Amino acid sequence: MPSTDGDALPPHDQVFDKIARAIDPADPVAGDLRTVVGAARARMGRPMRVAVAGQIKRGKSTLVNALLGEEVSDTGQLELTFNVCEFHHAERPRLLVHFKDGRATEEWPPEALSRLTVRSPDGLGLLRSVRKVEVGRPSPLLRRFRLVDTPGLSSVHGTDAENTLAFLGIDDPAERAAAAKVLEELGQDARSVHAESAAEMDRADAVVFVFSRGLGRADQQAVESFTGAYGEVVSPLKAFGVLSRSDQYWPPVGETGRDGMPLDPSDYFGYDPMATARRIADSYLERPLVRRVFRTVVPVSGLLGVGAQCLPGDGFGPLADLAKVEPRLLAERMEDVHLFCVRDYPDLPVPAEVRAALVGRLGAWGVFLAAGFLRDGLGEAAVRERLLERSGVTELRSLVLRHFGNRAALIKLDHGQREIADAVARLRATAQRAGRRPPPVADRIAGLLESMRVSDPGPSELAALGAHYRSRLNLTERERAELLAVTGERGTSCAARLALPPGTPVDVLLATARERAAHWAARAGDPLLDRQTLMVARVVLRSHERVADLVDRARVLLYGDDEPVGRNGERNGERSAP
Repeated sequence: MPSTDGDALPPHDQVFDKIARAIDPADPVAGDLRTVVGAARARMGRPMRVAVAGQIKRGKSTLVNALLGEEVSDTGQLELTFNVCEFHHAERPRLLVHFKDGRATEEWPPEALSRLTVRSPDGLGLLRSVRKVEVGRPSPLLRRFRLVDTPGLSSVHGTDAENTLAFLGIDDPAERAAAAKVLEELGQDARSVHAESAAEMDRADAVVFVFSRGLGRADQQAVESFTGAYGEVVSPLKAFGVLSRSDQYWPPVGETGRDGMPLDPSDYFGYDPMATARRIADSYLERPLVRRVFRTVVPVSGLLGVGAQCLPGDGFGPLADLAKVEPRLLAERMEDVHLFCVRDYPDLPVPAEVRAALVGRLGAWGVFLAAGFLRDGLGEAAVRERLLERSGVTELRSLVLRHFGNRAALIKLDHGQREIADAVARLRATAQRAGRRPPPVADRIAGLLESMRVSDPGPSELAALGAHYRSRLNLTERERAELLAVTGERGTSCAARLALPPGTPVDVLLATARERAAHWAARAGDPLLDRQTLMVARVVLRSHERVADLVDRARVLLYGDDEPVGRNGERNGERSAP
């Protein structure tokens, strides 16, 4: 039987159409408001902007390369500039340069990107003049999202900028001094770096926040600042945390097995540092502060993800030679990764400098894994696929596409509403400073936003999701799952909103939607529910009713009748085909 795959909600940009109609084009004080509403409407038709943020030296650029599947961003240590780099889809590679002095944007050859992102003694004048670099690439991911690589965030707002980048999370005094020198040469300071990154987060629809293997004290302070200074910009609806260097939990020197005994080198191939990182990530999610900010925290090895996709084919020759080494011996040699990269070992058939290059491309764990996969007889393509999967990049891509992609309309709607509310607040503040009453358009739009929050599908679902992420609602696990599904967590088709598989018969969809609506109607009528849970119950009820209505109309179009549907999806006395 045919299935229904349409969206159960009307287009979300209708919200901004309604607001635009409430603004008199001739109103002289509403110019800024009209501009903001127009930008919000335009955003609904463009790819989401996802900012990759975090403190410096956390692997942000490496993660961007891993997500894109190519080495676009340079990933040196402290030799990089602190400019914003934005990636978008283009049919051919393009490079656009935006300047601080307001001059026209220039298109440069794509291969010139390094000149605009890597510090060099003869290029400081150019680097000082650059405000942002925009990179166009033919990329499936970039058809859905714009990725913004931000310079770096501070851990404490208002910290004295003379603090040589300590508050940007650099712990090593020598690295702090080197970074401060770079900034001075570029005419910047730590405060300006933070301000640029914070502004990009504010402009973004969603945020991927990068930690370096763990949530250190400086990272924790940066996260704490989100709950105040960033307000609704960073929330579980639109933010993930990423542990970016999770492979560094390998080699597992000192780790113990299930029997409590130290791991033998022969067990190193079976040891998964990502599992260790996942346990750490899960422990972070037990902290209320982290749960209020991030939807989840994902362990990733950005370096391995890049290497799996970008290691030149001739790199597999030395890996194949290492695969011939007895696994226990190879593990013993790799227990000290530094020595593995610099010492000559007669029992290893690959020179130290080549081993070092492989570790630089794949990480120690990646080299050990690749050798093991080749030893097992896998070909180059299969090894790349396995390494990419083990790196966590495949999971992160899927999560970004599923969560951000499925919720793109809601997230962009939220962004637009916030900007419109800010514009209304500016109108009111201007009037107050001048000793005047707020203009009627400000009160009219504020009232419309509040009314939509309760009655219109998009804003009301946003309010319900906000309550879910911020509060401890009086809901069961099943009810929480239904709330997330009907608001688009699994997708926007009717089946996805009911957490049913694609191709589910129409009669089954309708029976399920009606059954869910009946359940939530009972919950919405419970006099003992607290105010927040009652609001959410009413929103979820209306969402299921809209799904039921859409499916019912599809059923009538398909069958030309409006016969009632049974509780289990039965029609005309027969059960629908599964």
